[in-house]
Amino acid sequence: MIAQLEVSLTTGENYHFQVQTTGDVIRLKVLGEQLNSQLQENVLKLMQHLGLKATKSSAALMKLLMNEKIPFDKEQLTKAIQLVEGAKNKGQAQQVIKEMITSKLPITDSIFQALYTKSTSGLSEQMNALLKQLKRDTVQVPLQQDLTDRLSMMLGRPLNSKDTFINQIISEAADNSQHLFNLLKNAGLIRSAINFSAWKENWVDFYNQNHANQSRMPSEGLPFQLNLEKSMQHLEQLNNIGKMSKTIIQQWTNSIVQALQNIAPLESSTFNTLKQQIEKALLPILPLKQQKQIVELLQNNPASLRKLLTGLQALANNYANVNSEQSIMKEGQGMPLLITNPKEQFLAQIRQVLQYTGLSDENQLMNNQQQTTTIKSMLTQLLQQSDGMVNERSQQLLHYINGLQIHSVNESANFIQASLQFPGEKLGLNGDMQLDFEGKKTETGEINPDFCRILFYLNLANLNETVIDMNIQKRTVAVTIYNDFEGLNDKANQLKPLLKQGLESLDYHLSNVQVKTLKQGKRPMLEIPGQNNTISLQGVDYRI
Repeated sequence: MIAQLEVSLTTGENYHFQVQTTGDVIRLKVLGEQLNSQLQENVLKLMQHLGLKATKSSAALMKLLMNEKIPFDKEQLTKAIQLVEGAKNKGQAQQVIKEMITSKLPITDSIFQALYTKSTSGLSEQMNALLKQLKRDTVQVPLQQDLTDRLSMMLGRPLNSKDTFINQIISEAADNSQHLFNLLKNAGLIRSAINFSAWKENWVDFYNQNHANQSRMPSEGLPFQLNLEKSMQHLEQLNNIGKMSKTIIQQWTNSIVQALQNIAPLESSTFNTLKQQIEKALLPILPLKQQKQIVELLQNNPASLRKLLTGLQALANNYANVNSEQSIMKEGQGMPLLITNPKEQFLAQIRQVLQYTGLSDENQLMNNQQQTTTIKSMLTQLLQQSDGMVNERSQQLLHYINGLQIHSVNESANFIQASLQFPGEKLGLNGDMQLDFEGKKTETGEINPDFCRILFYLNLANLNETVIDMNIQKRTVAVTIYNDFEGLNDKANQLKPLLKQGLESLDYHLSNVQVKTLKQGKRPMLEIPGQNNTISLQGVDYRI
């Protein structure tokens, strides 16, 4: 670097410089005399030159920025000091200010409160605090009731299958939906003399008698002596029938359609394979009447093949009706009735958070997309209609959601980083779950699935704090588990073959699984290569 000196400086000494102008020529002004070895004294002198009052917290903030060589201007520092002085946790407030200046975020109260709230509390904590306050109001306006329902949906502890089924029956009855009623009646699980009006009245009464005294409905003494086990088995049977019918349709439709177009039977070997698959996989789970119908159609001629394909499609459509979002999803509980696969539960929870929290509100508005009623939008309305503790708790939760949005996407020229946090109680976790994603960008600006890294921050019911670091290079996966539980390495080795098999089904290769204690090193964090990364304030578009 070549510089033209207009004042006398001593070689090898340190000075404070203030940028006066930028452009082709950068002009710097020397502030005060050369610095000495006492950082605290240098801090106080600089604050004096800038005309800033030196307090314990303001000096600590200045010292933090100077220690980490973070450039700042006087206007930033003046606003930052005011924000730190007003914060309860001064140390955490200083770290938030450092992040804001480093990330080139505006030093405003709204952004500070968003990041400060997020760094000093948890999403579940904020949601529970507001929910508790809302429930204290004996008379709620519709907006408060809607928000109470939405928060309860996000935070609800996982119910067992019987609880979920009972709640589903009550929910559909209250909503005048006859779907489950008809399914159970057609299966002979409800007496033919019972009509829907009586069904609804009895289940609503059952709910009113029991919900006030306990969080879960009793599974004994149900209306009409409904047999839960048989009812659930019937729905599970319909589920299995639908899945197998879809599998057969996907595998054989092209061959059957081709034969029909040629007005010809299938080749003998092809038909025998189809027949064996239906006889072994589908017929055993069909009711006797449907078994006979399908068996009669297992003939290798165009007319029978056409009817067979139509029959399989009817079975698949019946399954779709059983497992549709409208009939099986109860918004108050928020989990599909027949979902028991942990992966599907996990994805369902993520979809709910993205759809209902409000993380994508601004993005939807910018792209003229249809907006749903989210927790964030309800909080914004409630702040204008409430006061006292409800207003205060609503403001805190809104700050937290804004903080999640600010941290949601971080980009550099070639890399992209995304972060997502959501309540984990519904998945059986203690507190929140956080996911951090990082990877090379594809041409469309998305994370490259061949070169990426994913961190899972969990607080498990039995293993407690756990961090899973999954690194992917050329579709080769290395997994590191951080946890202090003794004997976890043996447990991980037992599950390694299952993990390897699952990854291979997705065209990934497992290279290594390591287990380390959290004490062995600091908590793993994602860092994007390169300098001057900026955080997007333009809204977020999440896709699963």
